[in-house]
Amino acid sequence: MWFADGCSYGRSPGLVIESVFNRAGTLAYNCRSDTMLKTIPVINNKGGVGKTTTTVNVAAGLARRGRRVLLVDLDSQGSASLSLGVGQNDLKPSSAEVLFGKTPVEEAIRSTSLEGVDLITGSLELANADVRLKEQERGQYRLREVLSTVEDRYQTILIDCAPSTSILSVCSLVAADAFIIPVAPSYLALEGVVSLGKTVRRVRRGLGEAAPILGVLLTMVDRSEGEVPESIQKVRDHYGGKVFETEIRRDPAVDEAQNRNKDIFQYASDSTAAQDYDRVIDEIERRLQQYNSVYGDLMNGGENGSVQATGAQANSSASSNGVSAASKA
Repeated sequence: MWFADGCSYGRSPGLVIESVFNRAGTLAYNCRSDTMLKTIPVINNKGGVGKTTTTVNVAAGLARRGRRVLLVDLDSQGSASLSLGVGQNDLKPSSAEVLFGKTPVEEAIRSTSLEGVDLITGSLELANADVRLKEQERGQYRLREVLSTVEDRYQTILIDCAPSTSILSVCSLVAADAFIIPVAPSYLALEGVVSLGKTVRRVRRGLGEAAPILGVLLTMVDRSEGEVPESIQKVRDHYGGKVFETEIRRDPAVDEAQNRNKDIFQYASDSTAAQDYDRVIDEIERRLQQYNSVYGDLMNGGENGSVQATGAQANSSASSNGVSAASKA
């Protein structure tokens, strides 16, 4: 997509809206009518924040509501794949083979025990991604290009990212339409988010594009622990409306479900965690609907036509839907 100022902001509708939100006055730009929020990494550079748990349970919850979901495991540990019942010796062909050009993406997609959820597994070979993808021309675009060939089959594509600042994180952000950041409320709760924000800004400077935040999700919450309420308040003060209202409370049923290769809804549908994930999926769906509505309104100038939007109008839409760029990350 090209704006009137001559800058390219890539395929993501979030980038179009983000750029309007951050600029005053009127901008004219060309629109594509085939792009909505679909590809959503769950990402945090800090480990131990419930990232894989969130990816699997959000995928399961969305599928239970009738969405067709593809889960892409980009973690070399393959935790999401293992939690969905794939054996350690059955991870190939994985996302690594797809990204490295060894296997067509169609051959790597497999069904799971969750109705409506397909999977591209992770594997140890992803540990070589920094070397292998840097050797490829446009390696940072490889994931986007791969997913573009199958995205029409799915309503949502969730990416379980590794807790690192590797090229795979960059690939995920380039492929993304928006992203979710899980945060565990600890003394260092903001550390991973701040680090991720630096990665987002680096991607934006280097490539001219990076997706906006769909939401910050507080996970593994136990408000009876001493510093947790203060940490939560810091996150909410810093990120405001970007933070989902729902908090995922700490619940032993989460680990029990993973150990039995089940999502939380299959294992304990009446558990605290199941109730919390169900509520956060409500919020995710609302934000997706609102964001797509905003994007649709901006495209009313006609398919592939020129659209005018004022900064004031866009800022009003932004505040109402809670989705925004990672400017404070």
